Amino acid sequence: MPYVEVEKGKLHYIINGSGPSLVLLHSAWATHEWWRWQIPSLSRIYRIYALDLRGHGKSTPLERPYSVAGFATDLKIFLTKLKIEKTVLIGWSLGGIIAMQYCIQNPQQVSALVLIATQGHKNPRLKRQIIAYYFQTLLQFLMDLSQPRKYDRNAQKLPRQTDAWFERQVRSMVSPTAPREVFDWIVADVTNNPRKNYWEVIRSVWNWEAGKKLKQIHVPTLILVGDKDSLTPPSISHRLHAAIPNSKLVIVKDTSHYLVLERPDRVNTEILKFLHRIGY
Repeated sequence: MPYVEVEKGKLHYIINGSGPSLVLLHSAWATHEWWRWQIPSLSRIYRIYALDLRGHGKSTPLERPYSVAGFATDLKIFLTKLKIEKTVLIGWSLGGIIAMQYCIQNPQQVSALVLIATQGHKNPRLKRQIIAYYFQTLLQFLMDLSQPRKYDRNAQKLPRQTDAWFERQVRSMVSPTAPREVFDWIVADVTNNPRKNYWEVIRSVWNWEAGKKLKQIHVPTLILVGDKDSLTPPSISHRLHAAIPNSKLVIVKDTSHYLVLERPDRVNTEILKFLHRIGY
């Protein structure tokens, strides 16, 4: 099981395929496994490096809030140790934020960006939603704790009632046209993997913005967003597109924040078209 040592921790990753490198950075509360429908397609042409970001999956957990600069430093160490001098970064949501930060700090080491359902400016609405989710989740956990027979401190999955709460939240964010298997997989992955640092991850990034620094991104950039995305709606991607000089915006119809899972064929096609167009 491959790991790279970083500052006060380690990052788990997988490699698949051969050719020019693509580095995949997943969303918050996810893992490299959420790229399950991108890796087989993209690895036919490219060498894929898919990480578990700090605080996710098999990588070092977060015991307190981190920072976007810290995530970017982790990425820098990872690329240096694997001797990847220049690459394309594909970032979804949190991963897109890290990709932008890294590109701003290391412009000569990025060939292009693919930014999926992400944001470059502060999003007060998202912060309010996250705070509301936090207190709702805390309340549900307290309710579960009050019923000892249904709660096991050492259990490897969340209590059943909390599972139901997560199902409701996922249903509110997934588009109505999403296949049932996608919904079931998201719920199973979130609830079957105990990640105590979910909220520390969100607190690490919710006040971040690149703002005017986005103009410093001159590499070719593809921006993808679902038209039904309630977390990072198309208006945010329009603003991102206007700020990044050499960017292209694609809005995918009838798709939510989880477009990489709901419409993988369309996402893969757009990424491959973009990479072909720029000669990568």
